[in-house]
Amino acid sequence: MAIDLSDARACLARAQKHYAELRGLTDPGALWRIREAQDTQSGEWFGCLDLNRPRLIEIKPVIADCATNTISALDNVAGAIARANGEERLRWLYYPLGLSDEDFAKACKRYKPALGDKMVSVLEEYRRANRHNVPHVEAAKEVSYSGKHWELMLAAGSAHGVAVNEPGKAQRIFQIAGDAFAAGNTVEYYRGAAPLPAGPRSIVIGLSLDGLDEGLPKSPDSIFECAFRFVEGAIQAVEDAAE
Repeated sequence: MAIDLSDARACLARAQKHYAELRGLTDPGALWRIREAQDTQSGEWFGCLDLNRPRLIEIKPVIADCATNTISALDNVAGAIARANGEERLRWLYYPLGLSDEDFAKACKRYKPALGDKMVSVLEEYRRANRHNVPHVEAAKEVSYSGKHWELMLAAGSAHGVAVNEPGKAQRIFQIAGDAFAAGNTVEYYRGAAPLPAGPRSIVIGLSLDGLDEGLPKSPDSIFECAFRFVEGAIQAVEDAAE
C-alpha cells in the first residue's frame, strides 16, 4: 500500500529547525558572560561568570515547540498509516508510545483497528530494535504535553566551570557548584593576588529540564538528538514496509 509520509517529514523538519534555534540560544557566548578585572578596594584580581537569566525564559517556548513537532511527526506517521488503510482523520489516533513494554502494548492494542496488524508489527519490531531511544522520545512527549510542569535549569549533575587555556600549559578548570546560580545571576570563580594568565576561556556548563519524571533523560541535547533519530527511523521503517 502507498503511504504518504510527507506530513510526518514536514513536522520533523520543523522540529529540527527549532532545535537549531535552540542551539543558537544556548551557545555559551549568548547565555553567559565572563568578566575578569581588579577589585579597586582590595587590589585582588577576580573572575566572574554572569548568567543571562532572561534568555533561559526565552528558550523555554523554543524547547516546547521542538518537542511538540517531534511528537507530531510520530502522530502523523500513525495518521498516514490509517489513511492508507482507508480511515478518515481520527482524532483519537496517536503513534503508540510508552516507556514500559506494558504501556506500549496497551497503546498498540488501542490503535490496532486503525493501524492494522501488519503496521503494528512493524512498529513493535522497530521499538524493540531502538529501545535505547525510547526514554528520549518519552521525555519529548512529556515536554510537549506538560509545558507548565518543567523548567530549564542549570544541570546540577554535569561538569560546571570555566576553563582557562594558557598556551603551552595544561588546561586549568575552575569548578562552579551546580546550585551556584540558584540565588543570583553572578558567580565568582576566581580571586587572587595575580590576574589569571592571558588565553582563551571556555565555559563548561550543561543545561537540564527539571520537573520531568524520574528515569527520563534531562539534557535537551540528548533528548532531541535521540528523539530525532527515533522519528527518522520510524518513518523509514514504515516506508520500507509499505513497499
